[in-house]
Amino acid sequence: MGRLTDHDFEVVCRDLFGEILGVPLELFPRGRDRGIDLRHTAADGTTTVVQCKHWLRGTQATLTTRLVKDELRKVVALKPDRYLIATSVGLTVDGKEKIRDAFTPYVRTTGDLYGLDDIVAELRNRPALVRRHFRLWLSSTAVLQTVLNQEKYVRSSWLAKRIPRAAETFVPHEGFERARAILDVQRVCVISGIPGVGKTTVALMLAAWLMGDGYEVHEISQDAEEITTLWREGTPQLFLYDDFLGRTTLESQLNKNEDARLIDIIRAIREAPDKALVMTTRDYIREHALLKHERLGSPDVSEATSVVHLTDLGLGVRGRILYNHVHRARLPAERKHPFVDPAVWQPIVQHRNFSPRLIEETLRLAPVREQDVAAAVLKNLDDPRRVWERIVENDLTDEAVHLLEVLFTFRTVATDTLQESWTWYRREMDLEADARTFRRALQVLDGTMIAVDEHGVSFHNPSIADYLRFHLGDGRARMRELLGALVDPVQIHSLTEAAGLPDGAGILAQLRAEADRTAAAVEETAEFVEWSPSPGEESEASHLQWVLEVAELLDSAPLASYVAKEAGIGPWHGEHVEHLVALVRAVDHSRLIPQEDAERLAGEVAQGIRLDLAERLEADDWYGAIGLYQELEEIPLGSLGGSLLDSLVECALREVHRLAGQDRSGVDSGRVYVLDQLLEFLFEQGYEGGTGDGADEADEDIAAVRELTEQLRAPRSTRRFVPWEETAAPGPYTDELRDRQLVAELMKGLTDPDVTPGE
Repeated sequence: MGRLTDHDFEVVCRDLFGEILGVPLELFPRGRDRGIDLRHTAADGTTTVVQCKHWLRGTQATLTTRLVKDELRKVVALKPDRYLIATSVGLTVDGKEKIRDAFTPYVRTTGDLYGLDDIVAELRNRPALVRRHFRLWLSSTAVLQTVLNQEKYVRSSWLAKRIPRAAETFVPHEGFERARAILDVQRVCVISGIPGVGKTTVALMLAAWLMGDGYEVHEISQDAEEITTLWREGTPQLFLYDDFLGRTTLESQLNKNEDARLIDIIRAIREAPDKALVMTTRDYIREHALLKHERLGSPDVSEATSVVHLTDLGLGVRGRILYNHVHRARLPAERKHPFVDPAVWQPIVQHRNFSPRLIEETLRLAPVREQDVAAAVLKNLDDPRRVWERIVENDLTDEAVHLLEVLFTFRTVATDTLQESWTWYRREMDLEADARTFRRALQVLDGTMIAVDEHGVSFHNPSIADYLRFHLGDGRARMRELLGALVDPVQIHSLTEAAGLPDGAGILAQLRAEADRTAAAVEETAEFVEWSPSPGEESEASHLQWVLEVAELLDSAPLASYVAKEAGIGPWHGEHVEHLVALVRAVDHSRLIPQEDAERLAGEVAQGIRLDLAERLEADDWYGAIGLYQELEEIPLGSLGGSLLDSLVECALREVHRLAGQDRSGVDSGRVYVLDQLLEFLFEQGYEGGTGDGADEADEDIAAVRELTEQLRAPRSTRRFVPWEETAAPGPYTDELRDRQLVAELMKGLTDPDVTPGE
């Protein structure tokens, strides 16, 4: 019950007591209730009233006193035929008898008084009702246990901390329900939206929802290849991939053909009955990625994408979000009181820049920075940079600011590596750079702007990195010295990728002004490239592709010449084919590389793929061969014909024959995608399949495999989720008026010591 607001509690009671009493109950906005929260009027005119009292920290003695003082006179004036009380406060037998005696004859028996234990018992007998109310369901002991039981359900300490914390302030809204509906049907959901709108919170709540269905939740922190490693057949699993395209830049993982692997994984998850994938990204980063990775525009991704809009957060939702944050903020009660005034909360909830994250950050920083917290929230909404600009530009020491500037190039980094780069940066500027100064800067920032834990040092949240990008773009850092202080390839990756964003013009101009240092830093990253058997790792080919992208961004002829020279060394041996194909396509489209160099590289790579394809066919490896065939189709001069194509068709027919005779119980649903791939190839070669007169063995095999794919798809028709059915309360008020009255009543609770004690 602790996660419910007063309004949440009343809506739950409306449905609960509607079932207990067997009659529909009206829910009235408080402030005009005359002592009525819920009411039923029968055909003969008799009335039943249910009074709801939700006090998070209230005691039985306080409840009794307040009921007699505030409600008894209203009940006497109203004269209901039956009066029930529902409260989140625990009631003893003696306590119930005292309240019954005070409210006789309207309270008939102590059975009309429902304390916390009584309500919980009734709800336990109605799991469908609990499931229908998201915040109530999330408050249940069973769900909290799954969140806290890391060994079984949550394989990430970050998730174990974040899910309960996010639940404290979360308010279900249209964007959440839309995302949940997509996940229900697609088993994959990409949540997109502007910074701070609540994408990660929606993802965390979807994770909590599935945990209630017995799913393990795994955080994906590096790239999509982790999903393959974590995948366990027969185990319900949700993979949560937050900021899968990067937090503030298009980070390097998708430069390694993760887009292709991601599509394969999405298709496998969509066909698996016990797997789900939730990913989040920012709108502008998604649009930037679509220009670079065409596969991300495929229906596999676009149909699973749900954009959380600010318009999803209506006035009532915004008001409840604001109330939840203020209610739970570590502020003395008197500093929360100003939010009760509609002249204070209305401009906030109606603000064009309304942002749950910005409100959270302002309230988090307010105890030490702001006396008028409500005014600070509004000012920060007017100018979102203000929350960090005042700190960075006015309050911090130079050594602390320099640490933030260096951290921007890492995002997450081991302390000793951060100190090394910070030291070089300070020395480039002829400033003090001893260990004591570094530790002092770290201590100043820890807990406010950065987080220091066993994983290293990182920004407290993405909005700080957003501000640092503006800070660098505005020329407030020393770019020349920063380029001279790079100690890890990820740093130049971060800077060039930030420069390529829509708001990265300032950083781009500075990198171009320091062309020699920038080019040197880019070329030096080649020293760190090591071949790996996993396509998820960087290779020489994928690295050259990135260098070429940087050359195009910077309009750098020297970097393009470097790529042409290194790509011409060939022959390529041991490289991942998908990396080579991506490099060929990038070179072919480059305006900085001569066409003859592009054609030479395409021809060499195409010939190498044909040789590898022949080896796979000799080994009768259909799946390896079709993968090479598809890669070959992606590049210029990459056609396949003659005897090699005939051999590929024969290999496909042998695989179809094998599958047609296989025991179908041994084929898992995750194979649907590869079966579709097999059938599609044969269809392109003129094999349609069929049964009956005129059908040969190949036709019958193809028909059998097609039937198998349909059987494997059957589990997709089974819904995993109980739809969210909680609806707005009926009443004689417009939605907007009801929302305003609801928010006004919530905010009044901030002055009630039994609802909002000082922290």
